Amino acid sequence: MRRRLIAAIITAFASLVASSVAQSDRDELALYRAGRWFELRATMTARSPALIQRAVAAAFNDPKRAEQLLRTVIRSQRSSDAADDAYALLRRTYLITGLYVRFVMTYREWGAAFPASSKYAEQRSSLERFEGRPDQINGRMRSVTVKHERDAFTVPVTINGKTDDFLLDTGALHSVMTDREARKLGLTIGGDVRLMTGASGDAARFRTAIAKDVMVGATPFHDVSFAVAEPVGPWRDAEVGVVGVPLFLGLGGIRWSNDGSAELGHVRNTATASETNLVFDRRLLVKVEALGQAVLMALDTGADTTDLNENFAAQFKSVIGGAKKTTQDITGVGGTRTFDALELPEVAFTIGPKRVFLRPATISRGIEGIEAFWDINSTVESVAEDLLQQAKDRAGE
Repeated sequence: MRRRLIAAIITAFASLVASSVAQSDRDELALYRAGRWFELRATMTARSPALIQRAVAAAFNDPKRAEQLLRTVIRSQRSSDAADDAYALLRRTYLITGLYVRFVMTYREWGAAFPASSKYAEQRSSLERFEGRPDQINGRMRSVTVKHERDAFTVPVTINGKTDDFLLDTGALHSVMTDREARKLGLTIGGDVRLMTGASGDAARFRTAIAKDVMVGATPFHDVSFAVAEPVGPWRDAEVGVVGVPLFLGLGGIRWSNDGSAELGHVRNTATASETNLVFDRRLLVKVEALGQAVLMALDTGADTTDLNENFAAQFKSVIGGAKKTTQDITGVGGTRTFDALELPEVAFTIGPKRVFLRPATISRGIEGIEAFWDINSTVESVAEDLLQQAKDRAGE
């Protein structure tokens, strides 16, 4: 009798543990699907599913661990939804780090394993945009302090022995330059014409140039791909270069100062994991506080103005009832489009320890198609130069 009672207790305890683990997995999956990365990282344990651990590793910029975990999921759970998700996440990891050969190979492998996957079909345009590029090679990170204009997020870039200041754009999926800039730097521009989507949602034609050796600050890179914008409209005579996400991530770190200097490379970081407010979900996101609530906003150093979107309107319905109807022009590499919008006199944000103000605050409507390019549904739009300059200036107060 006593043995049966002990066995029953052990069985009940095992069932309770299994039930608790299953519920924990479901809770973590819900946080993952919603893009609630900071909460997910806080609840994740060593027993969490490999897919969840991989997603967190990639979100907080640990691509090597992410790749290992993803490959484990694909090998061990073939034909599962988790493996389908793993292919999608692995593809994104290669894309944002400039590993284009691996990106193409993984995409084709994904199609062979999941030919009916809707996620696979949705990303066809990415293959057409980046196929044929080499894998970017990141050299050893080297620290250096550089000067920049006080009101600009620029970094020195050297190609073929020639140095120019490039805009650092955390909202750019890949690095870009104008036709005149490419020719000035002695780059050979390929013949294939492709399309990229700008901030306005309009497409722009580009060709590709491969820079064999690139130096950003003091950090070397090799086989770097640049989208060269077609020389039409405002880009015809412009000499402009943009450092996009693959180069930005390869730098390792950047610290801006309000004295006109910036540290590139190995930057001193005094923040603990719990204080970190940056995360990568298809693009770089920053955790801020708006109207007393924590929200995620895309960090876009290439944009002049901070715009809010439909997600902001949905999350803060109580404050937009009295908003004024207006329109908003959004300009990108493909041109300018006008959207319906709402306008509030002011919205206060807290970025890290700094309180900044968006005056007026414009909420653009009907830009879902633009968000789909980045495949993001959890942000309330972007923190741009106007708010970033306030935060930087207040750092010296």
